[in-house]
Amino acid sequence: MKLIKCAEHKEIFELENNIKRWVENWNTFVYLHYDINNVEIISFNELKSYKVGDTLKVTTVTKIIKGKAPKELFYPDKPEVPVRKMTVLGTVLNGCEHVAADIGCTHIIGNGYGWGDYDLFEELGGKSIINLKPYDASAPTKEFIKKRMDKWINRRGCGGWWCDDGIRGEEPDGQPWTKEHAEEQLGWRRWLYKIVRDKDPDSINHPVVEQFNMTEQGVVAGAWRSGWKGQYSENPMTCDVNLWTCYTAGEGTADAMYQSQSKWYDVFPDKYMKKVQLIPQISVEHYWEHSGDNSIAAAYRNWKKIMSNHGLQIGGMAYYSWLLIRVNEDAQNAIKEVNKEIIKEVI
Repeated sequence: MKLIKCAEHKEIFELENNIKRWVENWNTFVYLHYDINNVEIISFNELKSYKVGDTLKVTTVTKIIKGKAPKELFYPDKPEVPVRKMTVLGTVLNGCEHVAADIGCTHIIGNGYGWGDYDLFEELGGKSIINLKPYDASAPTKEFIKKRMDKWINRRGCGGWWCDDGIRGEEPDGQPWTKEHAEEQLGWRRWLYKIVRDKDPDSINHPVVEQFNMTEQGVVAGAWRSGWKGQYSENPMTCDVNLWTCYTAGEGTADAMYQSQSKWYDVFPDKYMKKVQLIPQISVEHYWEHSGDNSIAAAYRNWKKIMSNHGLQIGGMAYYSWLLIRVNEDAQNAIKEVNKEIIKEVI
């Protein structure tokens, strides 16, 4: 493969196997991918002799990170990330099922204190992210995982897999406190992912799900934390869907909230997430009391715009602080309206 440039028209093409592909957005392409001195100048008549292939589209990268290799900064127009339509009610306990269905959540996922009634939510037409951990143990055995999967893998109420307590990512209740613990935890989750995907290769309908907050690596509140940097992995993979939390309500306006959301986004997923679907997760207690611009709806619109700017389609939203949602009708209605918009818009 090589680059050619038309002497008369100055257009740039990528040439491979006698097929030419016009390069759109040439400046970014050269800066990130090729040395301009390696472009071969040819005549228009020579150019016409090659068959025409698809246009090579290149997304503009406006932010160049010092010290990063070009390939790490090259975002294709069509990311590898598959997009699933998911509206998830998180940190749920028994009793959540009817409300989750009523507010339009397609999936439920639990937390360290328990999880919902999977059978009931299936009856209501929903899907559950099935916890692969036993109630009475801190971590599952390989045999337990397979037995649990056998029970649910062919059920219509199975919406994916996760595992609580020590194998679930950089989520607030499960953060590693030492470097040794962080390495052990990451190894456990890679082990879990391989077992699940070997037994159930359907990563689209049955994704392995993790929950992350935006803790950065370093000392937080007097203790060392691994942060997303020490826990997120795509090689080997640990998950297919990442629910991540950013505390961004209370800034006063949707614009201020957008700036906060953008700041957190810039330090995490876009430069690392190539195969895993990102679903923003809202801490509802930070939003429900706000109206107008500073709202759950504004947060969704912001996430949609931010992800679109990075070539990603927003496939859904996740919500937690279940106890508040359960008793607060305003919060329920706000989520219901956003979920309607998501289901309507996401292809």
